[in-house]
Amino acid sequence: MLQHAKFHKVLANTEAPMKTCQTSTSCRSPLFLEKPWIWLIFSLYYFVPVYYTDYTLGQYVFLIGAYIAFVVLYLGATTMNAVFVWKPILIITLLALAVTPLSPGSSTFFSYVGFLIGFCYGTRMYLMLLGGYIGLILVLQLIYQYHVPFFALPAISGIVTISLWGYIERIRSSAQLHWLQSRQEIQQLAVIAERERIARDLHDILGHTLSSIALKAELAEKLLKQDKIHDVGQHLSDLHKIARESLSLVRQTVSGYKHRGLSGEVIQLCDKLRQNGFSVDLHGEIPTLTPRAETALILALTELTTNVLRHSNGNHCRISFQLDGEHVVISMQDNGCIKSITPGNGLKGIQERLHALAGDISAQISNGARFDITLPADELTQAN
Repeated sequence: MLQHAKFHKVLANTEAPMKTCQTSTSCRSPLFLEKPWIWLIFSLYYFVPVYYTDYTLGQYVFLIGAYIAFVVLYLGATTMNAVFVWKPILIITLLALAVTPLSPGSSTFFSYVGFLIGFCYGTRMYLMLLGGYIGLILVLQLIYQYHVPFFALPAISGIVTISLWGYIERIRSSAQLHWLQSRQEIQQLAVIAERERIARDLHDILGHTLSSIALKAELAEKLLKQDKIHDVGQHLSDLHKIARESLSLVRQTVSGYKHRGLSGEVIQLCDKLRQNGFSVDLHGEIPTLTPRAETALILALTELTTNVLRHSNGNHCRISFQLDGEHVVISMQDNGCIKSITPGNGLKGIQERLHALAGDISAQISNGARFDITLPADELTQAN
């Protein structure tokens, strides 16, 4: 009967004016709920007793005027702040009391009052008002002695059933509002998580390269003071190469590593290790992973390669891929001389990303440093 979407704002804040929901895909209502005037067709029962009863001209004018006032109040209540709905409810009730001595058609008004009290009030107040109105109808029936099917029966059955429907609509609308709020909170959390992911990616991608750029720039400056122009040119060339690689990594991160893929990145990392004096063994078949798992694994291997070049002091690295039951295991081991492994922001970032995929990373020292990355086999694509 009432446009329930207009009450969404009130359910969240009873001090705010009613507004229709702006999210049409989630707040859609049937046509008869979005257009409350359609339900006024049932109020035409009001004129049945008027048609079969003789009244004076003044009484006809009064009865018609009362109906017009009822329609205005009802439509006004559908757009009114729920805090003030008691006003049209009270006036419609007074109209029913004024009309009842002349016509049992006043029973129509009670049905519409029933929806208002069912939709706009909490359970306790709704039940109290419903009981009060049923008592009022019974008192009027005893006073004016109308035939029960013409007044008491339609009035009581109407206010009970229609108020119950309004109450159910209120619960449904409240649940829908909570769902919308929860969805907004989830979206906000997703934005926060994405910002944290970007921060980790920037650290993993640019942390080492920016340090290398600063170091080579400082070294080039010292060589320039010593007039070693050839060596300066070599370091500037290295700076240009590092900057290009950093730009490429950033672009790959933004595009989700789609243009080169895991195989291309692994080959690139192996070439990087070989260029820095490492021999590299690659074992196993590189798997085809889902985009999110591929991105996480590429960043993890990039960070581990950076750590090998920084801290290993070795000359050999082994990278292996294998499917172990329900998991994909990726191992990376060097032969460097290392006594302990202290996780920094890079390794912590890797762990957080892998945990989001139900994966993990473990580290151990055995003839160098060994890192084992595990991912669930569910992250394998069907093509693999």
